[in-house]
Amino acid sequence: MTWRIGQILKNLRKQKQLTLDRLAEMTGVSKPMLSQIERGETNPTVVTLWKIATGLAVPFSTFLQDMEDPGITLVRASEQRVVVDDEGEYVVRSIMAFKGPQPADLFHVRLEQDCSHRAESHGTGVTEGVWIRRGRLTLNIDGRVYELEQGDSLCFFANAEHTYINRGGCGCEFLVVLIYSGEGSHPAP
Repeated sequence: MTWRIGQILKNLRKQKQLTLDRLAEMTGVSKPMLSQIERGETNPTVVTLWKIATGLAVPFSTFLQDMEDPGITLVRASEQRVVVDDEGEYVVRSIMAFKGPQPADLFHVRLEQDCSHRAESHGTGVTEGVWIRRGRLTLNIDGRVYELEQGDSLCFFANAEHTYINRGGCGCEFLVVLIYSGEGSHPAP
């Protein structure tokens, strides 16, 4: 998967006629790191991939899905892409990407006990929905705190920083759907 992500990044950069320097400015990811990713020498973290997707204004799933035939996409469980943060406490599985006039991504997320993950703004025009499958989750959205339990859901505009916090006695699993619409829509969980 590392090689595939690198190839996708390189193709996107060339399509947009960007230098590594310009891409680094747009994404907040260093030029050496971008170069290593393009060459398939490193596996980027969830945070790094979000920064790149946001900077390039492409859905996060762009880096996780193989090219599919339009109209119907079948993704077997064994083919679903998984991205893990550098400590292994935040794991994102790309379940599917909806293509079309209003693209969306569906993710299964696991956040280990007593851990948190900060997500930067996904940009204007991105709506995020969260549904708790197992455990408890505290979601801090731009300073507003929401306590969610198994079966609860929350939907919000994802144009502000938000933090997922698991203070429960076990790991937390939840689904995240990102719906991209409008100008400046920059995907990411």
